Amino acid sequence: MSASDPLAVGRRSVLAGAALAIPAASLAAASAPPPAPATTRAPRQRPAPSVADGGLSGLIANHVATATFAQLDAGALERAKLRLLDVIGCTIGGVRGEGQAAVSGMLASASASGGEASVFGTGRKASVADAAMANAMLARAFDFEVMTVKVRDVISPSHNAPTTVMTALALAEAAHSDGRKFITTMAIGDDFSARSIAASGLDFNDGWDGVPLHVTMAAAAIAANARGLSPEKTRQALGIAADQIGGTVQNVWDGANSWKILQGTAARNGIVAAHFAEIGWSGMTDPLLSPCGFYAQFTAGCARPDLLTGGLGQEWNGEIYFKPWPSCAANHPAIESALTLRAREKLDPQAIDSVTIQVEPRILGLFIAKPLLPGPSLHSQANFNLRFACSVALLRGDLRQEDYAPSAIADPALTSLIERTTLAALPAGEKGIVLTVRRRDGTVLTETLRGRPRHYAGSTAQEVEAKFHQQVAFAGNVPESVANELRQRIGAIEKETDMASFAALLANATRFPA
Repeated sequence: MSASDPLAVGRRSVLAGAALAIPAASLAAASAPPPAPATTRAPRQRPAPSVADGGLSGLIANHVATATFAQLDAGALERAKLRLLDVIGCTIGGVRGEGQAAVSGMLASASASGGEASVFGTGRKASVADAAMANAMLARAFDFEVMTVKVRDVISPSHNAPTTVMTALALAEAAHSDGRKFITTMAIGDDFSARSIAASGLDFNDGWDGVPLHVTMAAAAIAANARGLSPEKTRQALGIAADQIGGTVQNVWDGANSWKILQGTAARNGIVAAHFAEIGWSGMTDPLLSPCGFYAQFTAGCARPDLLTGGLGQEWNGEIYFKPWPSCAANHPAIESALTLRAREKLDPQAIDSVTIQVEPRILGLFIAKPLLPGPSLHSQANFNLRFACSVALLRGDLRQEDYAPSAIADPALTSLIERTTLAALPAGEKGIVLTVRRRDGTVLTETLRGRPRHYAGSTAQEVEAKFHQQVAFAGNVPESVANELRQRIGAIEKETDMASFAALLANATRFPA
């Protein structure tokens, strides 16, 4: 991919992740990954004061502080509603996620006074910041939510929506805001984080996790608008939020589940930053482009500053890929290829002798190419594992949240197929994925996918609704009437008179299993 390719601006070598060494002789025999390419960084600026007026950050802060519902066009509103429906569905399904009940209970218990916002799943409330943190983590429980931003000519992986939705909802519930105010603040956060990523891109070889990098300031922007901060205080909130950024992808490489915590801390830290600014504290003057600001410290540089402000207040950007499978998006080309081949050939999984997944060489250097190991987080190991995802699709004809149950992962038929699955590099210059299945009778089947999975082109409202109801069914404890009411109210969210009522309905619909 050339530097001039607009999609190369921060194509975050896609998500990828960890693995489960269950008898792993064939996995260990896989070729060693190539060394990570050196990251090309913009020349470092010498530390110096920011420009006095805040520069581009001041312009964006003014937009954040003054944006209103009237600026959202019909298309932007409908896209925001679909993202909201998807995240609410993931929240309902998330109650069965690994460790979620414990962390939500801990954060709810931290607010002894009763709290201001619902901690979904617990029947209790917490401070706005703690509730937003717990709920953002819950929505990310199975890594199933809408992702990947598109801003004009740039597409980049992202995981913004759990944080933006839950930050906006906690603030709206506590303030008894109406639906118009809620969806406006959410759209502000979605647009801010999308532009932030697109302007620089996201490269896993830098080691940073994109959620705290690009969504912490977006959460501060949501809080600033929700609480009516002035443009000046909004700029200070963004500056304070920039100083709260932290979090790397080493947790994914090591099979830990703290990557979900980062989804929550982005929400909490953004809200707290706005509170600090509201009471008079100050942050860096130009948090985005100052010599030691966000882009200089955390990215290879702001390659496309035009994307930060182009069409501001008129073009409302957000995430576009409604994940059809609860798995790292880097696994999705293999999942789609496996399902296509299985259906076309009416493949009997018992007839499979071996599987080869050919991918671009850079993929072999990502965490999804690791062997599958048993811990420390079984879900994290399997979620970020290419062999696991492809093997489940071939064996079971789908990949769903149920496939992450310990008993499902330990299924001898699955572990055997994983052992017989090999990763290999595509010939130089080839893109995409080639999946080859050799049957026990010696016949060879092949499926090739050169582009992105189908759903990158967009999902219909009906597909997103079907996914919502699948999550409800997986949770297993939400009455159909309640699920239908949630869906209907989301479809007319701008007509809500008090978002505390909507939050109460969602709180009643989410309960952790006993």
